Amino acid sequence: MKIKIYEGFNLEELLNKVNQELGDKYKILYKDKVKVKTKIPFIKKTKHILIVEPEEEEKVQFEELLEKELEVEEEENYQPPSNPLRSYHLVEESPVKEPEVKKEITIHDNKLEEITKEFSGKAIDLINILTQKEVNLEVAKEIVRGGCGLELSSNKLDLKHFTFRESLIEGLTNSVKFKGDVFENLTRPKVLVFLGPTGVGKTTNLFKIASDLVLNKNKKVAVLSIDTFKAGAADQARSYSNILGIPFYLLSDPKKIRETVDDLNFVDVILIDTIGRSHYDHWKLGEMKETLRFLDEAQYMMVLSANMNTKEGFNIIEKYQRFFKIDYLFFTKIDETAYLGIILNLTVKTGIPLTYISTGQNVPEDIKVLTPERLVSLLLKETE
Repeated sequence: MKIKIYEGFNLEELLNKVNQELGDKYKILYKDKVKVKTKIPFIKKTKHILIVEPEEEEKVQFEELLEKELEVEEEENYQPPSNPLRSYHLVEESPVKEPEVKKEITIHDNKLEEITKEFSGKAIDLINILTQKEVNLEVAKEIVRGGCGLELSSNKLDLKHFTFRESLIEGLTNSVKFKGDVFENLTRPKVLVFLGPTGVGKTTNLFKIASDLVLNKNKKVAVLSIDTFKAGAADQARSYSNILGIPFYLLSDPKKIRETVDDLNFVDVILIDTIGRSHYDHWKLGEMKETLRFLDEAQYMMVLSANMNTKEGFNIIEKYQRFFKIDYLFFTKIDETAYLGIILNLTVKTGIPLTYISTGQNVPEDIKVLTPERLVSLLLKETE
């Protein structure tokens, strides 16, 4: 079963959007409305929620951002040489001419001089491409360094592969931690807690993962929520769970949470939804940690939006890490920005592995395991 989730404050506009995207070939599985707080004290707005099942296979618009699936699969079989930078290689002259990249150099002059002392040729071009995507300069240099060899004529580093794509795949493979699918090879129930600030899509993407596990991987899944604060949140989560036919629990007592997890020893995966809290609210973060204090086996997934700025992303991780050990990074709203530097900046600087990206509203299609090949396709979009 394939479903889409629509949310908005104007029901007529919401239905028009459904009709524009799906025509008349859909079925509404669930319809509800919840009250949400506004900036004005004691005033709430009505938010409408529709869960829709398209009757025909819908083309996923964002798939145009990625490569054709066959190309991605071919690239995923690519095996880079071991430690290419540690044992310097000669850069071979390429008989194949790569299309000229007509990109304006955006690196500041003082930094450009520093870069040219170490890099030459297309390595500089690739660093420039990454910085245009808002990758931090030092991060870009580290990644490109991993896809370079030593050019003897200049005694500088240059790309050792014929294309930016091949070089960047190797650079990412050597510089960035990609966890892949965190639910592979399970030997006991996996408990995964979703953390993050408000508005990044924790609950929606938690159920995308739940849908993928249930519908595509035949896993037994249960969902717990400790979000007893937000009006309507539990009803929405319970509705998603009912559609998938999986257990759902709303709990706030630490001992009850522990007991419930122990009773769910027959499932493969337990996903825990948390309250969207500001990273500046230390009191509430501490309260959330207290609620989960008995779950020693739990791992923590930090959910962040790809369209936020890097400085704020660092700030969020730093504040949350005072209370939780963050095991993985999950980036949402990939389809809402062309500047994905935050993904590389955060994982390289924090060392936290990358896992998934969310690319739209389709459930469960619009969630992808992030691989070097897939990330390169996004970074080099409109470049090659």
